[in-house]
Amino acid sequence: MMEKPRITLPPFYVEVEGARALILEVSRTEPVPGDVWYHVSTQIEYKGMRSKTFTLDVRSEEDLLTKLKMEVTKLKFMEYAYGTEFLRRVMT
Repeated sequence: MMEKPRITLPPFYVEVEGARALILEVSRTEPVPGDVWYHVSTQIEYKGMRSKTFTLDVRSEEDLLTKLKMEVTKLKFMEYAYGTEFLRRVMT
C-alpha cells in the first residue's frame, strides 16, 4: 500500500527530552546518486535559553530526532557539570 506524503513547512517546533527544537530550514542533498541527506538548520530552547543556530546533517526524521536528543543531553550535562550560568554563556 502506498504511503501518503507528509509535508511540514518550517519553521516548526519538535519536543525533545524536555526541550524544544526549532527547525528553521531543511534542505535536501544527494551527494551520490541514491544517497539522500538533509541539512537541518535548528535552534534549541532549554529553560528559557535559546541556542545559536546550528546545522545537523541527517538521513531521516528518526536520525534527526536521535541527533537532537544527543544535543539536548550535551546541554543538560553542561548544566549539571558547570552550572546554569556557564550553560547560558555557551548557548547565547
